[in-house]
Amino acid sequence: MNKPLSRQDVKKQEILDQAMRLFWESGFHATGVDTVLADTGISKRTLYKYFPSKEHLIEAVLAQYGAAVEASLFAPAMARSDDPREQILAIFDVRQEMMEASCHQGCLAMKAGLEYMGKHKGIEETSRQSSLYIEDRFTVLCRAGGVKNPELAGRQINLLLQGAVLTSQARRDTDVFAAAKDAIRVLIR
Repeated sequence: MNKPLSRQDVKKQEILDQAMRLFWESGFHATGVDTVLADTGISKRTLYKYFPSKEHLIEAVLAQYGAAVEASLFAPAMARSDDPREQILAIFDVRQEMMEASCHQGCLAMKAGLEYMGKHKGIEETSRQSSLYIEDRFTVLCRAGGVKNPELAGRQINLLLQGAVLTSQARRDTDVFAAAKDAIRVLIR
């Protein structure tokens, strides 16, 4: 049974939710702390109690986003099949569905990494770790599916996923996921 959230936890979560929404909409640099706090009734003092800087807030948002990716991308894909090769393809199906449902929103961690490249090592590293995590998940599935050279295949599949996400976002068209899946079928044969 889950323990009810304290008043402080509710405020902290409200800040995180508002920040994530605004970072998606406007980007990290374009969204100031004042914008995050607008319409929440939460003071800067309260925000800085939980997050000593905007960068700490961004890192917390990215941690929440990472947990959400596990629940919204990997869990549904794994539930679609017991075959690791089919699970790889299902990840692409689920990600395509996510893109369609979210008006083609790409990867928040990648977006943060690009905006903060060379500007904040922690945010840059969080973005890098996010990409490596997804690559590792594909490597594990390749190994379980008997794919030759699973490390290389995992890296290549991750590149296909990230490329499909970025291309879909830029074109506002998710048809690229079908092409990515065709390439994966050849790769994991």
